[in-house]
Amino acid sequence: MTLLVLGISHQSAPIDMLDALAFGAGEVGALRDDALAGDNVEGLAVLSTCNRLELIADVTAFHGGLADLGNALVSSIDKEWQDIAGHFYAHYDSQAMSHMLKVACGLDSMAIGEAQILGQLRSTFTESLSAGALTSDLSHALQQSLRVGKRAHSETGLDEVARSLFSAALEASAAHIGSLRAANALVIGAGAMSGLVVSGLHKEGVAHITVLNRTLDKAERLVAEVGGRARELTSRILAEEIADADLIISCTGARAVVVTRDDIVAGLSQNSKGAANKAFVDLALPHDIDPSVREFEHVALFGLGEIRTMLTSSDNQRDTAVVETVESVRAIIDEELAKIESGNKERAVAPTVTALRTHAKDVLAAETARLEKKLGDGVDEKAFGEIRKSLHRVAEKLIHTPTVKVKELSVTDSDVDYAQALMQLFDLPTNKVAHSIAKPETKVATASSSNHVEADGIRPVADHTLDVVEPERFTGRTIRLGTRRSQLARSQSTAIAHQLAALTGWRIEIVEVVTEGDVNMSPLTGFGGTGVFVSAVRQALHQGKIDIAVHSLKDLPTTPEAGIQMAAIPPRVDPADVLIGRDGLSLADLPAGSVVGTGSPRRAVQLRAARPDIEVRGVRGNVDTRIAHVRDGRLDAVVLAAAGVRRIGRLAEATDSLDFDTMLPAPGQGALAIETRGADSPYALDETVMADDAEVRAALRRLHDETTDLAVTCERAILSRAEAGCSAPIGALATIQGDRFVVDAVMADDDGNLARTHLSAELPMVPDVDLASANENQLSIAGKELARVADELGTAAAEDLLMQLGIDPTASADHLTPVKAQEQV
Repeated sequence: MTLLVLGISHQSAPIDMLDALAFGAGEVGALRDDALAGDNVEGLAVLSTCNRLELIADVTAFHGGLADLGNALVSSIDKEWQDIAGHFYAHYDSQAMSHMLKVACGLDSMAIGEAQILGQLRSTFTESLSAGALTSDLSHALQQSLRVGKRAHSETGLDEVARSLFSAALEASAAHIGSLRAANALVIGAGAMSGLVVSGLHKEGVAHITVLNRTLDKAERLVAEVGGRARELTSRILAEEIADADLIISCTGARAVVVTRDDIVAGLSQNSKGAANKAFVDLALPHDIDPSVREFEHVALFGLGEIRTMLTSSDNQRDTAVVETVESVRAIIDEELAKIESGNKERAVAPTVTALRTHAKDVLAAETARLEKKLGDGVDEKAFGEIRKSLHRVAEKLIHTPTVKVKELSVTDSDVDYAQALMQLFDLPTNKVAHSIAKPETKVATASSSNHVEADGIRPVADHTLDVVEPERFTGRTIRLGTRRSQLARSQSTAIAHQLAALTGWRIEIVEVVTEGDVNMSPLTGFGGTGVFVSAVRQALHQGKIDIAVHSLKDLPTTPEAGIQMAAIPPRVDPADVLIGRDGLSLADLPAGSVVGTGSPRRAVQLRAARPDIEVRGVRGNVDTRIAHVRDGRLDAVVLAAAGVRRIGRLAEATDSLDFDTMLPAPGQGALAIETRGADSPYALDETVMADDAEVRAALRRLHDETTDLAVTCERAILSRAEAGCSAPIGALATIQGDRFVVDAVMADDDGNLARTHLSAELPMVPDVDLASANENQLSIAGKELARVADELGTAAAEDLLMQLGIDPTASADHLTPVKAQEQV
């Protein structure tokens, strides 16, 4: 198991944000189902309380698991991710287990040591178990947390110094209304929290307790043991009870306000106690009581925000007894973590120990059978029985020390994989290791003309699950191709692997590289934008972990990177954008007010210009995730790159192909870029590596398409001149039409104002040269001239757009900022 916790709590976020993220029981189930549908999440428990939301998962990988959990969460909340992303935390592996123990012991609670979290965690465990959402390892981790939390309360003075939310609220209420023993208390709701409230009030000596609930029998059961009253929750009865009560406590778990302003006004107007003080306590999230109650004279409201302030400013937080108790609890957590880690390591090596014993048993049986056959009738059965016993004792003595030592050594902090060492030393067959720790089976396919599929939109261009592409005739060289982890990235990269293997006879290994863009669900502009999908893959090139990298060209920064060389740009696939709408709707047919999702500022500004009556909402995630938002009814439509939808074989789901008058594509959209190390890369200083890389570049030139290269050169020149990133609101499309080079481009400023331009230039007269076969270090005169025209045309288009918008591209490298131009167009 690999444990991952993604969460938000009162420690990391304000109360109003936690209020907006409060999940009901049904919503927790939907969130859990969405996360479990991810490729990397095998088990999940969702802990949702008034103070925290935590997704506790058993994942196959950190980055992939984090992406799956983030996607599920974004799909479930009615907030923009950028508004909350900074308040989330993630804990992994041993840190995640440490965090869970800290939570279970109440050390992460608003009220240090409060025991309510144990009950909430126990409910989370049982609900997840009933839903079949737990793996055995995750179930074990949750049970360990519950056990340690219970131990902390039973072995330390935690219960003596723990101050629950309710206890803090009672202290504040008593300061406002006087002695609680003389007070009339009204409790609204009859759930588990209300039960704790009623019990607490009774312990404080409150003589008059009334419980209101929409289901009367639940309220009656709640007050049966304390001798209180139970009444049905109606507006009339609520007003009557507010009038008579001194202390009103609500904790219903409802999704809307339960005690409205009208209820409060009606109650205060009937108040038989005149100017007596009243205290309202709201323990619910979202809040139960209308916050405007604070406006009324003689009335105090203590919500979670006020209680949080009281607890953090309390002298008890600095009390010596509290400090000593907390240290004792931390010592228990450290002790238990050490035991859990040791147990995990021992369990990891156990299959290998079992395999060794099984192997010894098999060898012993085989040798005994051989010896028995050789000796034949020369030895009687009794004597041969002694021989068997002796052989067995010898085998046991030989394997005893290694099996004991490997268990002892496995729990040390050494980097040695002792299980693997044992397998190698005794030459253990891997098929004898129960639940083997060996890597999953590598998925291999053979490259041939039938393997490569054109981007027809019906079938994926390649199997994205492949790990190796073998050539039909292996020529003795293996190349490592780096790609992002998404289905689209792996599909298009694997298609390139098929082509390269077929052309060269090389074996191509697919190496998955996780980038920040794959796991950070905030908008691209919010965490770097430019190059966010590229930098990790390029780093793998620099470090020699891969030999070539395949990117979507539109993701590449325009600034060259030292040590990286563009080796080939294959022929471009459809550069347009498509809309996938509900009920087969096109962009024009979407009703006013429809919600359309996109993660691109470029698409957003053009959509608003074409349909100002629709709502454009930010959305992240892979193609499947975005389309699922429409299928699930969360969005009315999404806009995606046609090339990506084609390459994964889902073009039939598009309900509208957006024409270029409506939506110009991102510069380079639909094109791929294949990069290698350059001769100036530190890793390429070795002469052998340099020669190998040169051979790779020469082979990749056979995949290069000069027309696509010229088009994207022109389009990316616009980005470069505007000094804007690949996520900036700029669209461009360059084409060759007859003897002219034509570019259409659009740009938006920060206010959403759009400028558009259409420019062209005459193609230079050049000799007939096959640029694709040109030496990599010596472009032909024709190639240089064509590239110059493309770059100058793109620069001119950018200058026109900047002039129209009054933008100074040098004012900010990250934003398109208006300047005081003499003439604003």
